Amino acid sequence: MQGNESTLLFHALCYEQGHERRTQHILKVYALAKLLGEAEGLDEEQRQLLQAAAILHDIPIRYCKEHFSGDACQQNQQREAPHLVRSFLHQAGYCPGSVAPVLNLVLRHHDYSSPRDRLLQLLIEADLIVNCYENRPNAEREKMICSLFETACGKQLLELCLHPNPVSNSKEDYHEKT
Repeated sequence: MQGNESTLLFHALCYEQGHERRTQHILKVYALAKLLGEAEGLDEEQRQLLQAAAILHDIPIRYCKEHFSGDACQQNQQREAPHLVRSFLHQAGYCPGSVAPVLNLVLRHHDYSSPRDRLLQLLIEADLIVNCYENRPNAEREKMICSLFETACGKQLLELCLHPNPVSNSKEDYHEKT
Protein backbone atom coordinates (compact mmCIF):
# COMPACT_ATOMS: atom_id res chain seq x y z
CA MET A 1 0.00 0.00 0.00
CA GLN A 2 2.57 2.55 1.17
CA GLY A 3 0.45 5.63 0.55
CA ASN A 4 0.59 8.70 2.71
CA GLU A 5 -2.82 9.01 4.32
CA SER A 6 -2.13 12.48 5.73
CA THR A 7 -1.14 13.71 2.27
CA LEU A 8 -4.29 12.18 0.78
CA LEU A 9 -6.46 13.83 3.43
CA PHE A 10 -4.69 17.18 2.98
CA HIS A 11 -5.16 17.13 -0.81
CA ALA A 12 -8.81 16.13 -0.50
CA LEU A 13 -9.50 18.94 1.96
CA CYS A 14 -7.66 21.46 -0.23
CA TYR A 15 -9.62 20.23 -3.26
CA GLU A 16 -12.84 21.16 -1.47
CA GLN A 17 -11.53 24.77 -1.19
CA GLY A 18 -12.98 25.31 2.26
CA HIS A 19 -16.50 24.18 1.37
CA GLU A 20 -17.83 23.82 4.91
CA ARG A 21 -20.25 20.91 4.57
CA ARG A 22 -18.12 18.73 2.26
CA THR A 23 -14.93 19.37 4.26
CA GLN A 24 -16.60 18.45 7.53
CA HIS A 25 -18.27 15.44 5.95
CA ILE A 26 -14.90 14.08 4.78
CA LEU A 27 -13.40 14.51 8.25
CA LYS A 28 -16.33 12.90 10.05
CA VAL A 29 -16.65 9.89 7.75
CA TYR A 30 -12.88 9.38 7.85
CA ALA A 31 -12.83 9.46 11.66
CA LEU A 32 -15.75 7.04 11.99
CA ALA A 33 -14.37 4.67 9.34
CA LYS A 34 -11.05 4.62 11.19
CA LEU A 35 -12.84 3.92 14.48
CA LEU A 36 -15.01 1.17 12.98
CA GLY A 37 -12.05 -0.44 11.22
CA GLU A 38 -10.08 -0.56 14.44
CA ALA A 39 -13.09 -1.86 16.39
CA GLU A 40 -13.50 -4.64 13.83
CA GLY A 41 -9.81 -5.57 14.02
CA LEU A 42 -8.91 -4.86 10.40
CA ASP A 43 -5.30 -5.49 9.49
CA GLU A 44 -3.12 -2.55 8.46
CA GLU A 45 -3.68 -2.93 4.71
CA GLN A 46 -7.45 -3.20 5.08
CA ARG A 47 -7.50 -0.14 7.36
CA GLN A 48 -5.49 1.86 4.83
CA LEU A 49 -7.88 0.92 2.02
CA LEU A 50 -10.93 1.75 4.14
CA GLN A 51 -9.50 5.06 5.33
CA ALA A 52 -8.44 6.11 1.82
CA ALA A 53 -11.94 5.29 0.56
CA ALA A 54 -13.49 7.24 3.44
CA ILE A 55 -11.43 10.29 2.50
CA LEU A 56 -12.38 10.01 -1.18
CA HIS A 57 -15.91 8.59 -0.95
CA ASP A 58 -17.61 11.82 -2.10
CA ILE A 59 -14.71 13.41 -4.00
CA PRO A 60 -16.63 13.58 -7.33
CA ILE A 61 -19.31 15.89 -5.92
CA ARG A 62 -17.41 19.16 -6.43
CA TYR A 63 -16.29 18.19 -9.93
CA CYS A 64 -19.83 17.22 -10.92
CA LYS A 65 -21.36 20.40 -9.53
CA GLU A 66 -18.86 22.47 -11.53
CA HIS A 67 -19.04 20.52 -14.79
CA PHE A 68 -22.67 19.35 -14.93
CA SER A 69 -24.60 22.53 -14.08
CA GLY A 70 -24.73 21.66 -10.40
CA ASP A 71 -25.88 18.07 -11.00
CA ALA A 72 -23.96 15.77 -8.67
CA CYS A 73 -26.33 12.83 -9.13
CA GLN A 74 -25.00 9.34 -8.51
CA GLN A 75 -24.66 8.64 -12.23
CA ASN A 76 -22.39 11.66 -12.74
CA GLN A 77 -20.37 10.83 -9.63
CA GLN A 78 -19.89 7.24 -10.82
CA ARG A 79 -18.65 8.48 -14.17
CA GLU A 80 -16.14 10.93 -12.69
CA ALA A 81 -14.91 8.94 -9.68
CA PRO A 82 -12.34 6.74 -11.50
CA HIS A 83 -10.09 9.51 -12.77
CA LEU A 84 -10.39 11.53 -9.55
CA VAL A 85 -9.68 8.59 -7.23
CA ARG A 86 -6.75 7.48 -9.39
CA SER A 87 -5.30 11.00 -9.41
CA PHE A 88 -5.64 11.57 -5.66
CA LEU A 89 -4.14 8.17 -4.78
CA HIS A 90 -1.24 8.65 -7.19
CA GLN A 91 -0.57 12.14 -5.84
CA ALA A 92 -0.41 10.74 -2.28
CA GLY A 93 1.97 7.93 -3.23
CA TYR A 94 -0.41 4.96 -3.07
CA CYS A 95 0.63 1.95 -5.12
CA PRO A 96 -1.29 1.28 -8.35
CA GLY A 97 -2.72 -1.89 -6.80
CA SER A 98 -4.67 0.17 -4.28
CA VAL A 99 -6.67 2.04 -6.92
CA ALA A 100 -9.12 -0.76 -7.79
CA PRO A 101 -10.14 -1.65 -4.21
CA VAL A 102 -10.46 1.99 -3.12
CA LEU A 103 -12.38 2.89 -6.27
CA ASN A 104 -14.70 -0.09 -5.75
CA LEU A 105 -15.53 1.19 -2.26
CA VAL A 106 -16.08 4.75 -3.51
CA LEU A 107 -18.34 3.58 -6.34
CA ARG A 108 -20.41 1.26 -4.14
CA HIS A 109 -20.81 3.20 -0.89
CA HIS A 110 -24.42 4.12 -1.77
CA ASP A 111 -25.31 0.65 -3.07
CA TYR A 112 -27.30 -0.84 -0.23
CA SER A 113 -28.87 -3.75 -2.11
CA SER A 114 -25.84 -5.65 -3.42
CA PRO A 115 -23.75 -7.98 -1.27
CA ARG A 116 -21.15 -6.12 0.77
CA ASP A 117 -17.70 -7.18 1.87
CA ARG A 118 -16.37 -6.12 5.26
CA LEU A 119 -14.70 -2.88 4.09
CA LEU A 120 -17.74 -1.72 2.17
CA GLN A 121 -19.95 -2.47 5.17
CA LEU A 122 -17.78 -0.31 7.40
CA LEU A 123 -17.66 2.57 4.91
CA ILE A 124 -21.44 2.46 4.49
CA GLU A 125 -21.96 2.46 8.26
CA ALA A 126 -19.59 5.41 8.78
CA ASP A 127 -21.22 7.42 5.99
CA LEU A 128 -24.76 6.67 7.18
CA ILE A 129 -24.01 7.67 10.77
CA VAL A 130 -22.63 11.01 9.58
CA ASN A 131 -25.54 11.47 7.18
CA CYS A 132 -27.98 10.91 10.06
CA TYR A 133 -26.26 13.58 12.14
CA GLU A 134 -26.31 15.98 9.20
CA ASN A 135 -29.90 15.27 8.12
CA ARG A 136 -32.21 13.56 10.59
CA PRO A 137 -34.08 10.78 8.80
CA ASN A 138 -37.82 10.34 9.08
CA ALA A 139 -39.12 7.20 10.84
CA GLU A 140 -39.37 5.13 7.65
CA ARG A 141 -35.86 6.03 6.49
CA GLU A 142 -34.50 5.46 10.00
CA LYS A 143 -35.89 1.92 9.99
CA MET A 144 -34.29 1.22 6.60
CA ILE A 145 -30.94 2.65 7.74
CA CYS A 146 -30.94 0.59 10.94
CA SER A 147 -31.55 -2.57 8.91
CA LEU A 148 -28.29 -1.99 7.01
CA PHE A 149 -26.05 -2.08 10.08
CA GLU A 150 -24.15 -5.23 11.00
CA THR A 151 -21.31 -4.22 13.33
CA ALA A 152 -21.79 -3.84 17.08
CA CYS A 153 -19.83 -0.59 17.18
CA GLY A 154 -21.73 0.85 14.22
CA LYS A 155 -25.10 -0.09 15.71
CA GLN A 156 -24.21 1.51 19.03
CA LEU A 157 -23.01 4.75 17.41
CA LEU A 158 -26.08 4.90 15.17
CA GLU A 159 -28.34 4.42 18.18
CA LEU A 160 -26.60 7.29 19.98
CA CYS A 161 -27.03 9.47 16.91
CA LEU A 162 -30.70 8.66 16.38
CA HIS A 163 -31.73 8.57 20.05
CA PRO A 164 -29.33 10.73 22.09
CA ASN A 165 -29.63 11.00 25.84
CA PRO A 166 -31.00 14.53 26.33
CA VAL A 167 -29.36 14.84 29.75
CA SER A 168 -25.86 14.30 28.34
CA ASN A 169 -26.44 16.23 25.15
CA SER A 170 -26.00 19.79 26.34
CA LYS A 171 -23.09 22.15 25.76
CA GLU A 172 -22.91 22.82 29.49
CA ASP A 173 -22.12 19.16 30.19
CA TYR A 174 -19.22 19.23 27.75
CA HIS A 175 -17.76 22.41 29.19
CA GLU A 176 -18.07 21.11 32.74
CA LYS A 177 -15.97 18.07 31.83
CA THR A 178 -13.20 19.98 30.08
